[in-house]
Amino acid sequence: MIKTMNLKAIITILITCSVFSMFFCVLYNFDNKYNTNTEISQDGTVLLPALKNEDDTQSAEIAWLVQGWEFYPDQIIYPGDTKGISKSIYIGQYFSFSEFHKNGSPYGAGTYSLKVFGNGTYTMFIPEVFSSCTVYVDGRQVIKSGSISPYKPYVKDLVFSFEIYGEAEILIQTANYSHYYSGVTYPPAVGSSEAINRLIAVRMLFYGFLVFTSLALALFAAAIWCGTQKNKGASENFWLGILALSFSLRVCYPFIHILGISGGKAAYILETTMAAIGVFCIARTVSVLCLKTGSLAERLLSGITGGFILIGFVFSLLMTENLPSFVPLYGQILYWYKVTIAVTMILLLTRQFMKRKSGQILLLLAGLLVYSLSLIFHSLHLGSFEPAYTGWFEEWGTYILILCFAVRMVLRNMEIIRENRHLNEHLQEEIEHKTESLSKLLEERRLLLSGFAHDLKTPITSITTFTRLVELDNTQLDEESRHYLDIIRRKTKEIQEQLITINEFTQIDSTPPKFEPFDLSLLLQDFYDDNKPDINVSGISFELLLKGDEPVIIRGDKRKLLSVLQNLVFNAVRFTPQGGYIRLCLSREQKFAVIQVEDSGSGISEEDIPRIFDRFFTKRVDENNNGMGLFIVKSIITEHGGNIEVSSSLGKGTLFTVRLPIFQ
Repeated sequence: MIKTMNLKAIITILITCSVFSMFFCVLYNFDNKYNTNTEISQDGTVLLPALKNEDDTQSAEIAWLVQGWEFYPDQIIYPGDTKGISKSIYIGQYFSFSEFHKNGSPYGAGTYSLKVFGNGTYTMFIPEVFSSCTVYVDGRQVIKSGSISPYKPYVKDLVFSFEIYGEAEILIQTANYSHYYSGVTYPPAVGSSEAINRLIAVRMLFYGFLVFTSLALALFAAAIWCGTQKNKGASENFWLGILALSFSLRVCYPFIHILGISGGKAAYILETTMAAIGVFCIARTVSVLCLKTGSLAERLLSGITGGFILIGFVFSLLMTENLPSFVPLYGQILYWYKVTIAVTMILLLTRQFMKRKSGQILLLLAGLLVYSLSLIFHSLHLGSFEPAYTGWFEEWGTYILILCFAVRMVLRNMEIIRENRHLNEHLQEEIEHKTESLSKLLEERRLLLSGFAHDLKTPITSITTFTRLVELDNTQLDEESRHYLDIIRRKTKEIQEQLITINEFTQIDSTPPKFEPFDLSLLLQDFYDDNKPDINVSGISFELLLKGDEPVIIRGDKRKLLSVLQNLVFNAVRFTPQGGYIRLCLSREQKFAVIQVEDSGSGISEEDIPRIFDRFFTKRVDENNNGMGLFIVKSIITEHGGNIEVSSSLGKGTLFTVRLPIFQ
């Protein structure tokens, strides 16, 4: 079995790696701006695509302006100016100006120049120019984002139209003194207005799908977590919800940039911080599964991943301006941090899978492998891949990992639902089985006690008889012998009293209760009529108060409830002097029938009240009392689903209150 599971795991891992490696290769080849072939003439002029098809409809062709650019580092060139020293580049070759500065600072200014040839009115889409820019086409300023001098950043996707008839120059002036990216980082797109609008719409639909499905998963995980907080493993749902929420906030940047909602740092602080929170949530989820809570490894992993959230926030907020030369190094540190955490999580899940052989663990392991592959592809194709319509490798990897976590959450909760359904289906059967077992056990106990009491009667009677005969017939006994005989007689009497107690107890439990609906007011009326003459003879007034004319229907055993009334009322008789009273009352209190037995007797002391329902507790000294009466009363009331309370004052009287559920 173990070998089979290991083989399945190896096959699953190999298939996962193969399938998603092929998937990322497909993305690289078919959704990559750098793989489009834009025609360039011998003098370096880029030939823009035709705007019309042969049938005179608008062309859907888009040209990605990747090649043919001249870059002028640290120079702001205006149309008609004499140009300085330039470097031939392609867009995406440099992510910042740090390559052109000895101190590695990404900050500075620069101008991009491209010669194009076209015929008609074109629409151009320039994504996210960092951090301010001005665009000129054929010597005319067509659009502006932020301010180069004085410097004011405003990052926004630029969409604008322009006319070209023949050869023209596209000039893009850029400046950056606030962010770790600089200049034109992503290739612009040129085509008909219909083609560019379709491009933007597809891109927004894709990122909208990522954002809203992640938000839906976050809400679903939050709802599950709220309902299962007390269950073991509920924190997995919590961390999945935070992971999905952080991812949705992280990938909403296309909407922010196309609408120009945040032109400064806020969008990038949000993106960087949410990425760090996502890695933290991945680590926390795996820690819940694989590490002991409070262990050194768990605390160390939480500290490192939690610390990078703070580092990412502080870096984006302060360090990009105050330590510009550190910016390129920070990018490397961030990448290797993600790789290290991903590898660590894979190792932890692999170890956990070897212990538990769980398919759900294997699912998370596959998700982490996909995430790791996305980081590898991102590193290998840095500067040679940018998606035209969909997302980056890392965005795909993170989303697939979230889906794997979500599938695990669904599977776990389906298991819980199946277990609950199974428990509910078999609950009644289990109750009946347990009740039957308990009844048998109680019956065996009753039989044992009854047999034990019966078997002891004969030898105890013999001991009592022969002891008495010795006392009567043998007059030669000395005082010491008579003392020993007296002790034997007294101890034998104690045993007889205990046997009486056992008999009373077994008589109460000897037959199962016969529960049936009946009118409690009629039961009290019959009890009152039968016992009023005897009580009145004692010089005590016995009263019955029935509040309301409606029947008070309960479900119970009449014989046992009569025993309750007899115990309570005749206990009151014993402690009530002549001229006193005993009142028996019946009323309704919401869903309960309330019986009250009140007397004007000697009362019960405050320290004795908590003990009066205990077995063998009594303050009476007569020989026939064994302290079982009120214990039996409470047992019967409890058996009927009710409760009994007592209030008393010494010298003033006592009130017993019994509540029994009304039969619905």
